[in-house]
Amino acid sequence: MRYNQFSHYKRSDTLAGEFMRYKPNQYIICDSYGNYYLRITLPVYMQPFFEGKRTFVRSLHTSNLRVARRKRDQIADEYHCLRESVAPVNSTIENTLELLRSKAKYAKTATRMQDTASSCPSLLKILEIYLTINSTKKKPATLAKARKAVEMFLSYRKKPDIALQDVSRTTVTGWIEHMQKTLSQQSIANYISPMAQLWELASSRYHDAPERALSPWRGHRLDVAQSRESYEAFSNKELLQVLQVFSGNSAENKEMMALCLIGLYTGMRINEIASLTIDDVKEIEGVLCFEITQGKTKAAARVVPVHSLITPLVLSLREKPHNGFLFYHASITERADGKRSTWHTQRFTRAKRKALGEKGTERKVFHSLRHGVAQLLDRNQIPEDRIALLLGHTRGNTETFRTYSKNAASPVELKNYIELLHYPEIEKGLSINKKSNLRRKTTP
Repeated sequence: MRYNQFSHYKRSDTLAGEFMRYKPNQYIICDSYGNYYLRITLPVYMQPFFEGKRTFVRSLHTSNLRVARRKRDQIADEYHCLRESVAPVNSTIENTLELLRSKAKYAKTATRMQDTASSCPSLLKILEIYLTINSTKKKPATLAKARKAVEMFLSYRKKPDIALQDVSRTTVTGWIEHMQKTLSQQSIANYISPMAQLWELASSRYHDAPERALSPWRGHRLDVAQSRESYEAFSNKELLQVLQVFSGNSAENKEMMALCLIGLYTGMRINEIASLTIDDVKEIEGVLCFEITQGKTKAAARVVPVHSLITPLVLSLREKPHNGFLFYHASITERADGKRSTWHTQRFTRAKRKALGEKGTERKVFHSLRHGVAQLLDRNQIPEDRIALLLGHTRGNTETFRTYSKNAASPVELKNYIELLHYPEIEKGLSINKKSNLRRKTTP
């Protein structure tokens, strides 16, 4: 006979009306992913009822230690009722000795189980758990950022690994001040955020982990808003000078020119452009569009009509792809964070420095093209929510508005807004017009 449900047994007189008291983590064990289990070593006289097994193991279906303890109490109470009901009434000396041996063996096992359940993993271990749990929930870029943050922090501390309890607020502050010498506030925040998430993960799974309310990663008041507004738009004259660096006939210059023109007439982020595939260029309701299915934020997923001035270029790119991508260097770039724009970012930066010099241009980058598009649309009195829709910004103050108005604007309406983007000085300098041939020539 096998007993796998303890609830069939009533409490004995000695247990009736009261709950057993257990040590904090008695009977509780934890696997490497933070999931809790109940494990009870069975005395000899109970083993026949469990197919001869020496231990009873059951998942508690939770990664929260407090919840695990409550579930443990319920099951363990029933277990003790069952044990009382089947215990030998007139135990012989041999049975008594065997019972004592079983309890002694359990005591040693219980100690090991408590150690397992109470041991908070090191930083690298908790990172491994975080990556495993979120492997299908978060974007590769987000996971790569967490991995990079841990790598940078351990490098700063000059340690191969570190216990979470050994990281103080003073240590974190020191690291932030160290990063401020070379990184923007936004970049620093991008590294602090995943570290805070690792601490929160640990605090939700291990009772001896640092408390969430006392996390050394919270409350550092980084001026992220100022950092986000730090980019400056190029003047048309400056931008023409930069683009003229790519006026040569080499395949690399033509690739960079194409990428920059798409940025000028869409306001798309550089990685959104570099990541475009032939499947992302399609007609929607009769309008040729870029369909961005995912990006930096949830709002980044959107449809952007193709401007008439770059339509020949875009069609040419779609006709001659590179392993499905519109751009050759994107097709050969593979990074853990999924970014395809590394080469393009570096080339644009070098071209800017060559055309404009380094002094006074630090805040003018490829992202500045996006700012220029936003300014042009605003000057043409395009509604703010439509500008946000085209650029992939969060719109509205409520989740309801963001959810139900996402597709409120048709491609035809958005096309009218995109066609308002014009740069007379640049278009004249590069001879860009509806009759010009912007088709791409030979590429690698």
